Amino acid sequence: MKDWFESAPLVENAAVEIAFLLRTDFYYGPDGHQDIAEKKLIVPLGLPEFPRVVASQATTREAERHTGELIRYYADIIRYAQQYGRNIEQVRHYFWLRLYLSTPSGHFDVAFPYYDTLAEIAPLLLTLINPPASGEVLWDRDQCWELDMIAHDGMLYVREWDPDGADHPRDPEAGAVHALGKLPLQALAASSKAALERARRIVATLNDALGVDLWSARPPEDMDFQRLMLPVQASGRASS
Repeated sequence: MKDWFESAPLVENAAVEIAFLLRTDFYYGPDGHQDIAEKKLIVPLGLPEFPRVVASQATTREAERHTGELIRYYADIIRYAQQYGRNIEQVRHYFWLRLYLSTPSGHFDVAFPYYDTLAEIAPLLLTLINPPASGEVLWDRDQCWELDMIAHDGMLYVREWDPDGADHPRDPEAGAVHALGKLPLQALAASSKAALERARRIVATLNDALGVDLWSARPPEDMDFQRLMLPVQASGRASS
């Protein structure tokens, strides 16, 4: 057992969800931070109109019955990429996903800020669907972020924290634990399976409508948007 297990509170109603990240505008200028920050050289994007808890993202549960709206939104992005001669590296962030493990109240909330595609998300969810009896489920670390997930005695022990505190002594957030809890593995298995299945269905629908899959994995760097032929039904505001 890890030394932080004893301080991990029981979290009984946490669930897994995957969201499509949405943006309000399309930037077509140079890679200059000032231009981007000042919202120069942009065209507005019409966000999907179906109800969402957070305007800047659409969860799979929210989007599943409104895929027409997502098709319209992503078709606009592809058209602008074609119009302004953008390559995939300049626009791939418009197609990012985000994985969450949280409670409805938000008192326990783990984000996975570096998991942008289904290829990066699915391995963890497949492990949670069939978890080990004990042992490491996931350990990952990036800049100012570390996540430990360990199975033990029917529970998933989770700690999300900033491991770089010693390097940033003046930062009050450095070294802080952002999420800590023990979660029943059986419930997580069910919600992981449901979220992954919904995401795969939606991505398959987007792929069928737009003729390209930009969500399952990172697109190849030489992908040419100019060669994409958007179907007529993906033009304009699609019906949901």
